[in-house]
Amino acid sequence: MHKRLILAITLCVLQGALPVLAQQSAVVKGYIKDENNEPLVGATIKNLSTGKGVIAGSLGEFQMSVEPDQEVSLEVSFIGYEKDTVPIHIAPGQTAEISVKLKQAPEMLDEVVVESWQDRAETMHQISLRSIEHIPLPSGSIESMLTTMGASSRNELSSQYSVRGGNYDENLIYVNDIEIYRPLTVKSGQQEGLSFINSSLVSTVQFAAGGFDARFGDKMSSVLDIRYKRPAGFAGSASASLLGASAHIEGTAAGGKFTHITGIRYKTNQYLLNTLQTEGDYKPNFLDIQTFLTYDLTRSLEISFLGSYARNNYLVIPSSRQTAFGTYQQAMNFTVYYEGQEKDIFSTLLGALTLDFHPNKRLTLKLTGSAFGTNEDITYDILGLYRIDLLDNTIGSETAGDSILNLGVGGNLTHARNYLDAQILNLTHRGTYRWDRSNLNWGLTAQSEDFTDKIREWEMIDSAGYSIPYSDSEVLLYHSTVAKNKLTATRFAGFVHNVTSFTTSSTEFFFNLGVRFNYLTTNGQLVVSPRAGVQLVPYWKKKIAFHGAVGWYHQPPFYKEMRDPDGVLHKEVRAQESVHFVLGSTIDFSMWERPFRFTTEVYYKKLDHLVPYSTEDVDIQYLPQYTAHGYAAGIEFKVNGEFVKDAESWATLSFLSTREDRYNDAYGMYPRPTDQLVNFGLFFQDYFPNNPSYRVHVNLYYGSRLPYNTTDYDNPEDYYELSAYRRIDIGLSKSLVTDKFGKRRISDSFLKDLWFSIEVFNLFGFDNMASYQWVRTVSNQEGLPNMFAVPNYLTGRLLNIRLTAKF
Repeated sequence: MHKRLILAITLCVLQGALPVLAQQSAVVKGYIKDENNEPLVGATIKNLSTGKGVIAGSLGEFQMSVEPDQEVSLEVSFIGYEKDTVPIHIAPGQTAEISVKLKQAPEMLDEVVVESWQDRAETMHQISLRSIEHIPLPSGSIESMLTTMGASSRNELSSQYSVRGGNYDENLIYVNDIEIYRPLTVKSGQQEGLSFINSSLVSTVQFAAGGFDARFGDKMSSVLDIRYKRPAGFAGSASASLLGASAHIEGTAAGGKFTHITGIRYKTNQYLLNTLQTEGDYKPNFLDIQTFLTYDLTRSLEISFLGSYARNNYLVIPSSRQTAFGTYQQAMNFTVYYEGQEKDIFSTLLGALTLDFHPNKRLTLKLTGSAFGTNEDITYDILGLYRIDLLDNTIGSETAGDSILNLGVGGNLTHARNYLDAQILNLTHRGTYRWDRSNLNWGLTAQSEDFTDKIREWEMIDSAGYSIPYSDSEVLLYHSTVAKNKLTATRFAGFVHNVTSFTTSSTEFFFNLGVRFNYLTTNGQLVVSPRAGVQLVPYWKKKIAFHGAVGWYHQPPFYKEMRDPDGVLHKEVRAQESVHFVLGSTIDFSMWERPFRFTTEVYYKKLDHLVPYSTEDVDIQYLPQYTAHGYAAGIEFKVNGEFVKDAESWATLSFLSTREDRYNDAYGMYPRPTDQLVNFGLFFQDYFPNNPSYRVHVNLYYGSRLPYNTTDYDNPEDYYELSAYRRIDIGLSKSLVTDKFGKRRISDSFLKDLWFSIEVFNLFGFDNMASYQWVRTVSNQEGLPNMFAVPNYLTGRLLNIRLTAKF
């Protein structure tokens, strides 16, 4: 492990020294930004004399060599923006600095994927936010958008997603370099509420599905990197629908030294939950307030604050449920009548203060202190009286569809009083040093975690007068968990990471090398994770690029990974490990005189020291008493472009196999809970040919069958399968401020845009499964089981209307 660390650091130093060997006789450098003073990551700066160019970095910065003592024209371009040409004349041995602001082209939509020169080496992909406003999704979250870009999700009520065989807890989410945490004990999509990310506040979104660089922390699957806006002037928005409302306002003060952006969101799933099979009185409401403030103390020192408060209240008083299940040969019906209620409260608070120091244009130093707190209460007492009947499936029978045989009757009483409080304090330093075509990044983090967890839940099952499990001397509970845990942990982490590039006569190369370390006090384990990435861009007539990445990814255990189903903490659990191998290519081409991009990636992940788990809806139950090894392998295809002129659409197709094997058992390899062979996502948009103020948006997603474990945790081969997830959502939007020729109807410039939308969720009413409910009986009917897997279905077809205004 120490040899691996020494080797990675040595390579970083050697790599960073390469550009120094090349002496440039004339240099131009500067920044590329938009009209709102936001950096245009991935903008192209091209020397029209030589045809060679560079790509702007993560801050919009660039630097390139030019011919000395000559008139040189630089063309600056970025997809969705008007080009600009800048003439320069530089004396030999001198350096010129320029700053360019591009104007947005109103007739164009941004590319969905744009890569900076750093991102090319780091497998990061930038996602346009313009389409998120119109994608017809019940959650409306940025995370839901990822399902049409290769990620997988089987629950439209949740913003959780899995990437390349990993579960949701294996994904990193950052906002302004601050790692985001979610409530830990959410068990269903109905409870989840709002995603943390408020799309109205977002400036840029970058996503990596694997092979990401050492700057991003200690998880095994993916990273979603979000930047909130730094406003250049006053603006705002407001939106309302049958599912909730939102608003935001942004602006500047003190001559531009102070910037502020604040958003508030309210969501209620009551209208949506009424399409579930369990009838009752649903009263969910979710509130979220976020703000991001910046102030320039001096020309080189900035202070910023990110704050968030969220409160999710979920109350349901169920009344009844009827579910038809089984097969054509053995059709059954499950009927339940309920008494009682469930009341859950999840409150989270985040505050982060950052000092950003730029002593010169090469060096950036940041210090961030953040605090996150969550209070989670889950309480319920619900009695369910049920019966299972065999149905008459004889075609033409007078009793077709009616009950012909009762297979069992019974009841179950569930009770919970679960309370979790957690506080996470974090202090992080990050630095960047830039020279020539290299960026050296480093960081150090110290984090303290404190958890207090009280669990008291049980379930009693009665079937035909018999308690399950049966005893002739006492009444036994089917399941009972009582635990009280207190955990304090400290983590120390850091990284060194360098990005550089150089060119030959035939190819442009982009490299990144880095290494991370992490030390956790609860298990005393130090892990080292070296990572590397490369992209080659040949100077061919066809615009083709090749990229690859390899790296170690360790995931030290968080509180959830340590707690087993009985509430017992396993503090000795080691860090899970994944070794990524990624190869891919990108082809840019034209069709119908419009731009398109086709991307292919093949990957293999070698997994070890895994903590096995099972899933129930969106709840992940870890089994830290076991350890496993395994793999994940697959291939992904993506195409995006203007299938309709000036309307960006995209489609993804992926194939996956992921399996694991527990150490010291006799079962061998078995599928992991995320082993979904096929995923297909499509977002397509169009407009009326003679009236572009009307737009149609279609979101389609298909995910093949998934394994679903029974409650027998000791036997991993005992599993069912969830049926394929199929969903089509469609929306029709009308701009109310422009006519069919694109001219504004409203002369008042205060109102920039106003859209009215009609959406149909789950257009074809597919019955998608969230989980199974295991119903036990003491039935002695010959050939019939004493345990039935009754499917829990998700939401049905629903009509939604929405009004969105921008000013």
